[in-house]
Amino acid sequence: MKILRTLTLVIIVLLIGGGAGYYFYTNAPKPVVTEKSVIVPQVPYIEVEIASQSIPVYTRGRVTAAKVHKVASSVSALVVDVSDSLVKGAFVNKGDILVELDESHIILDIAQQQATLDQVKLKLEEVEANARVAKRQTGKNASEYARFVPQLRYANSQVAAAQAALDYAYKQLEETKIRAPIDGKVIESYVHQGDLLQASAPVAVIYSMNQAEIRLPINDQQLDIIGFKDQLSSEQGPRFTPEVKLGSYQDDGEWTGYIVRKDGERGQNQLMYVVAQVNADSMINASGKSLLPGSFVEAEIKGRVIDDLRILPREVLQPGNIIWLLDDDNRLHSQEVAVIYRGRDQVYIDTLLPKGTRVVSGGFHRLAEGTRVIPISQSSNKNN
Repeated sequence: MKILRTLTLVIIVLLIGGGAGYYFYTNAPKPVVTEKSVIVPQVPYIEVEIASQSIPVYTRGRVTAAKVHKVASSVSALVVDVSDSLVKGAFVNKGDILVELDESHIILDIAQQQATLDQVKLKLEEVEANARVAKRQTGKNASEYARFVPQLRYANSQVAAAQAALDYAYKQLEETKIRAPIDGKVIESYVHQGDLLQASAPVAVIYSMNQAEIRLPINDQQLDIIGFKDQLSSEQGPRFTPEVKLGSYQDDGEWTGYIVRKDGERGQNQLMYVVAQVNADSMINASGKSLLPGSFVEAEIKGRVIDDLRILPREVLQPGNIIWLLDDDNRLHSQEVAVIYRGRDQVYIDTLLPKGTRVVSGGFHRLAEGTRVIPISQSSNKNN
């Protein structure tokens, strides 16, 4: 009987549990099903354009005058007068008297040299007279000394030396007036009235306003791109002088120059330096501003024309020289390209991409091969 009661109790518990389970199962809340949409990314793109043009090379440098003259005194004398134009920043014309020196000691020297010349000329006449007498009195076998040949030679050389000394003294007299060697601007002045100048003492520094030069650092790749050569043989045609656009940091003015030469050695930074020259007719820009020595300028060098360039914004290039292309199904594909040059804003490649090839722009770095995207066209790439 005890076993029967236990068995009955177990059956009752199972029935109650089964009924409760059935109740909860049939009355359970229905799951909420939501549809999750797949977001297709939107990417901007540009189309490849093919062009034949020069690649601009950007660099910077400091303007210097092409001609700088260091004026010095060639005589030792006291400064008796200094021109009002001999001040820093003043303009002078070629031939203007900058400094006048005391000339009294040179006038004395001229008088002494004139006296010496007169004396040796008198001696020359005396020797010539003796030579005429000796010529009549001596025979053909007489020595040169007896015929006064060496005496005449010595007397003539004495006259020539005395004449040269007198000419030099007159030249020294002219140089007591120190004149401007060129048209230009005074950038340094070293003398004042009353100074005692020694020969070769500096007087002033004057630079020409007719031409300016700028040394511009570039690397070997940039030098090859602009195509500049110092010297060309006749078979290579006329010399190519790349154009340079110069811009100031202080305004929007622009000057035009040309690369005329390069340095013969590398700088300490292992870069080459090319020299841009701006001529007189370009020293003043359209805004009326002069290209002054000492100015720091940015330069854009326009080199040789390269055919069939693919020019793209620099942001499209990924690490490893990879760009992302869009196929006809709007799927992404990566491609490695050969880069000719990375410019400031653009990249120049020579991989044969057909015109109109769609290239992803916008600087994306987490794109996956084969991903379907929604392409958004951007304006065409503008060539520099």
